[in-house]
Amino acid sequence: AGALTAVLLCLSVTAYAADRPKKPNIIIFMADDMGIGDTSAYLGVRLMENTEPINMTLKTPNIEKFSKRAMVFTDAHAPASMCSSTRYSLLTGRFAHRAYLKHQGWLPHGPNAPMIQKGIPTLPCMLQKNGYHTKGIGKYHVGIDFDNGDGDPASNFYFHDVDFTKPMLDGPTHHGFDEYYGVAGNTEDPLDNEPRVMLVNDGYSFTDRSKMKLIGMKHREGKILAAPDWDLKKLGALYLTEVERFIDQQTENAAAPFFLYFAPNANHNQRNVEGFFAVPDEVAGVKIKGESRYTDGNTANERADMVFENDVVWGRLIEKLENTNDPRWPGHRMIENTLIIFTSDNGPNLVGVENNIRLQESGGLRGKKAKIWEGGHRVPFLLYWAGHFESGINRSVLSHTDLYATLANVVGHELSPAEAQDSHDSLDYWSGNAEGEDLRPRVFFCNLGTPYLNDVLAIREGSKKLLINGGLAKPSMKGGSLGGLDYAMFYELNENPYEDGDFMEGAPSDETIEMGGRLLRIHN
Repeated sequence: AGALTAVLLCLSVTAYAADRPKKPNIIIFMADDMGIGDTSAYLGVRLMENTEPINMTLKTPNIEKFSKRAMVFTDAHAPASMCSSTRYSLLTGRFAHRAYLKHQGWLPHGPNAPMIQKGIPTLPCMLQKNGYHTKGIGKYHVGIDFDNGDGDPASNFYFHDVDFTKPMLDGPTHHGFDEYYGVAGNTEDPLDNEPRVMLVNDGYSFTDRSKMKLIGMKHREGKILAAPDWDLKKLGALYLTEVERFIDQQTENAAAPFFLYFAPNANHNQRNVEGFFAVPDEVAGVKIKGESRYTDGNTANERADMVFENDVVWGRLIEKLENTNDPRWPGHRMIENTLIIFTSDNGPNLVGVENNIRLQESGGLRGKKAKIWEGGHRVPFLLYWAGHFESGINRSVLSHTDLYATLANVVGHELSPAEAQDSHDSLDYWSGNAEGEDLRPRVFFCNLGTPYLNDVLAIREGSKKLLINGGLAKPSMKGGSLGGLDYAMFYELNENPYEDGDFMEGAPSDETIEMGGRLLRIHN
């Protein structure tokens, strides 16, 4: 009887696998400015074998619950310590410093040419070619050419020359997204001046410029265009509504898998006339304002409230997948054949704290957003695909840059020489089939403020990390190396996980010089 049961179970599992569509749906949820210490998914986790377990985080019950079924990465990285550069890398599979943005990692004020040229393949383009219906929701932030009405890019510093009745000249739908719903950039009133109008595919949710209101604060007061119904507090709820609408829409599409790139603005600073953050009272019937807590029970703050908003939205997304039938796999729910990634675009952004110390929000690592130390770019990363990537700790090195090549392998796409030149196929390291440590190079970009110049680069090879000070990525950088190698610091993270020290004492070692040479070859 036992043997018969085993045979029947084996046949059942085989039939289950054979019936399952080969290409999964794919969801990438990329929170904004969220550190490893901002989620209780990492509570008690050692980021490296020789580091202390993380003993306090923000409470994120939905993300924590998901982490129990997901693979939790301890050495996953944003390609840059700032937002725009990371998004460029994730979408193109190219290192962050290859874009024209070299002085810093975020797009400056005013109109910005698209960072992704139209000839560069992108992750959503690749998935489109492999039969996927692609959707982007949230913050785009890699540059848009708005039409000025004459078929030329709008050039007014405050975008007052945009003709909103005309489609964008270059936006998300030109780079692989069948659909897009979101905003152009940060929406931080004194910092960013893109129009506060929702992007809808290659157009806008509101098109009559004469009826738009003028908002802003400080030196931007009365200068920023906004739709009449613009309300920063409603962004999270609007995104969630669009996510749920999109998933419902896909229940009518039995022919194609979908790719959803979901990049909410939370918890980026949202400076406005009421404060640093535009915290909603509630989202999806759950109270948000004032509800965030640390795992020790203490009340948190408005920044943490925005992290909590993301947690609530994440919980609703997973619940939607669990309760929605999969039209491509009758009798099953979408969660059963959707590859899901939760991550962040860089480390935490914190106001009024020292930048170069170990921080709770960074999981105890040194640094935060806009810093080249691990706290600036090592980020939460949870991965789930039922029957493939499930519960456990994964300590292999991974960068968002690697998602292009890895997902290409998942869907059976062979990369051309022109695609994703810096992306490492990491599928064997996800599945546990790889032998040995992943020593392939990953390059990280950008540091604002002392002790390094803005265009500093870091290269990681396994546990070894080398910082090259400014002047290589941008040879014209004032005080930089004019395109040469200015060795700043070498860290062996197995011995120095918290990156003590800023500059090397004495001449660089042979190992350092060899590593610098490899970075130079990659750069060139």
